[in-house]
Amino acid sequence: MSIKIAIAHLADGRRDFFTRREALVCEELTKLDWLRQTAPFIESEVMTSVQEIEDFSKRALSFGAQALIIHIPIWADPVFSIKLNNYLPLPIALLGNDRPETSSIVGVLGAGGALDQIGCSHVRFFEHDSDEARRKIIAFVRAASARSQLRGQTLGLFGGRSLGIFTATADPAQWQRLFGVDIELLDQCAIVELANSLPEEEVQKHLDWLLAQVGGVEYGNLFNPLSLERQVRSYLATKKLLETHCFNFIGVKCQPEMSDGYVSQCVAHMLINGVWDAEGQKPSVVHACESDADGALTMQILHLISEGKPTALLDMRWYNQQNGVWTLANCGALSASFYADQQDPTGLSKVRIVPHVFGKGGGGALPAVVVAQEVTLARLCRRAGEYWMAVIAGQVEGRHNGELKRTTGVFPQAFVRSSAGLDFAKNFGSNHIHMVNGNYVEELRMFCRLIGIECEIW
Repeated sequence: MSIKIAIAHLADGRRDFFTRREALVCEELTKLDWLRQTAPFIESEVMTSVQEIEDFSKRALSFGAQALIIHIPIWADPVFSIKLNNYLPLPIALLGNDRPETSSIVGVLGAGGALDQIGCSHVRFFEHDSDEARRKIIAFVRAASARSQLRGQTLGLFGGRSLGIFTATADPAQWQRLFGVDIELLDQCAIVELANSLPEEEVQKHLDWLLAQVGGVEYGNLFNPLSLERQVRSYLATKKLLETHCFNFIGVKCQPEMSDGYVSQCVAHMLINGVWDAEGQKPSVVHACESDADGALTMQILHLISEGKPTALLDMRWYNQQNGVWTLANCGALSASFYADQQDPTGLSKVRIVPHVFGKGGGGALPAVVVAQEVTLARLCRRAGEYWMAVIAGQVEGRHNGELKRTTGVFPQAFVRSSAGLDFAKNFGSNHIHMVNGNYVEELRMFCRLIGIECEIW
């Protein structure tokens, strides 16, 4: 995924004042080399007129910029920032410096007040020399890029509400207003029909590859080679359908129609969210269980903010008050990337395919333990119809497979230590939560600010 930023340098529209302070401007321009290294960018000259702003905005739009950083090294006419917003409607950060001789802070406040008056959400940075400030500016760039990329995307939902999970539903009009995202509904029979029509050689290729990669297969009860083949067919069919319909991310109901009437969709869930299949390395695409629309959207936000990392949907399964660790579990599969290590970069060798605990279709579950890593957990929730986001910074603790049996042994699980305990559970708005590798708390805070929703961080 490519983040693209526009850097607009503004200065005093009074030519004589600008000339006197031009040396200060040049000094500040050279100090932004660190920013130029963060992402592909387009950069203006120092602009002191509306015509220059209009010309640069056209170039930035052609470049495909996703975030606008308005650099105000000295006093700049506040209306210039208004004009940039008019010509280049992107998420905005005002960037100044804390040197007393520049009047930069005055310029940022003048521009920020003007943007406030027209209702333009933005963020302000009053210095960029410290590591902390630079980290927050990069977080803004990632969050703004995610917001820009999200607008115009489509979630493909296969099937309706699963198991009566009310929080998995969403209002399409509200999504368009807040996020600019569409929801398109398809029947799950589209997966079954295409799966059954696939060429045998294509199915066998992917089945052989999967059997060679995983740590083993244990058939039994309703789970047999034929039902595993149906799971592989489901993966290939779902992959083709999301490409045919140009879906950016998807959700599949699965229970109970697919899990009982055809086969559980766990293999599709693992491989679509993952970065490997029989064709080699591939991009991860968000696939949410149980047609969880808000879950899928949260996963897509995490996916975009992390520049394409796999994400996960998990249940808040159990909180161990003795050691302060949450057991997070999925009913059948996670992206194998969460099990990857130096010995196996795919993570697939950690997975065993075993008989599932539900589903008359006889599918297999894919249990494994998420390896030790820093993670960010998040979820879009609603209170009385208003969105807010819950965010947790966590650390997954490495555990052995024997720990799986403490809850449901065939479910993949993550054991997460964080500052969120039962106080979190008293306020959280879902049974599902979502995970990505790395710390993206500041990015999510920025994203929520740009969208205009509350962000609660534990």
